[in-house]
Amino acid sequence: MNKRIRLSREDRKSQICGVARKLFVEKGFENTTMKDIMEKTGISIGGLYYHYENIYEVLKDVIMSAENKKNEIFFGLKDRNPTVDTEDIIIHACIEMLFDSSEYSSLYVHLLIGMKENAGLQQLYMDRKKKSKQEYLSLLENINAEEYYFLSNDDFIDFFNFTKIGNYYLADEDNLDIRKKMYTQFIKSYIESNR
Repeated sequence: MNKRIRLSREDRKSQICGVARKLFVEKGFENTTMKDIMEKTGISIGGLYYHYENIYEVLKDVIMSAENKKNEIFFGLKDRNPTVDTEDIIIHACIEMLFDSSEYSSLYVHLLIGMKENAGLQQLYMDRKKKSKQEYLSLLENINAEEYYFLSNDDFIDFFNFTKIGNYYLADEDNLDIRKKMYTQFIKSYIESNR
């Protein structure tokens, strides 16, 4: 007889998010249902709804785990390069996130595209944007770099998102280094013009 393993609430949610992330990437968010997640995880529909009320809550947790990855990128750069100028670390982190090709990056692009016609995704984006701004400002405070707060304004976020979408759909690997250098210069110019 096949016995199910009882997981802690945190481990079960992590399992659900891992399965959902794969389904979102394979099928697209719009084509993934709670039933799909239930079938792939092997838990009951009641068990799934115990942890998540709807598909948007699942996506929110998947996206928020990507936020943790973003913070790891920044702190990892700072820890590995303690003598490097803070501005260079911030620029490098922006470039790393712009050109990230992970599943999380793919989901983020689909969130950006899908929110135009989906109020649930739009609300998720707005919640994520607010939380992301707060985390970024806190991160800057922790490294005594408050002069870079302006990188959390809507203009820069829009630039970042437009670039992210363009890189996802239009970019080829042949010119990756050239594009990274070009966007590095854009970001440096933006920083300079906002001092």
